[in-house]
Amino acid sequence: MNVTQSGEITQTFFSVKGRIINVNGEDVQVFEYTKIADADAETSLVSPDGSSVGTNMITWISTPHFFKKEKLIIIYIGDNNNIINGLEKALGKQFAGQ
Repeated sequence: MNVTQSGEITQTFFSVKGRIINVNGEDVQVFEYTKIADADAETSLVSPDGSSVGTNMITWISTPHFFKKEKLIIIYIGDNNNIINGLEKALGKQFAGQ
């Protein structure tokens, strides 16, 4: 896999700024929290299908996939099975999305 850092991102529904990494030409959003409990709290706000976070209804440009590992929440918006499988191998099964 070819991975490069691509910039920063802010999602209004998360309390921390994220980084965008480019994985084989696809953007992946990475949000790192200082405490696992903070990441857990925000993870609990994400609906099972990823269409809302708390009171925010989201219209994604493609299929959302949410992953969590310790202090990280990762969002991949897309349908590339190689990316999804790589994220699952590194992070475990997605906790929300389609």
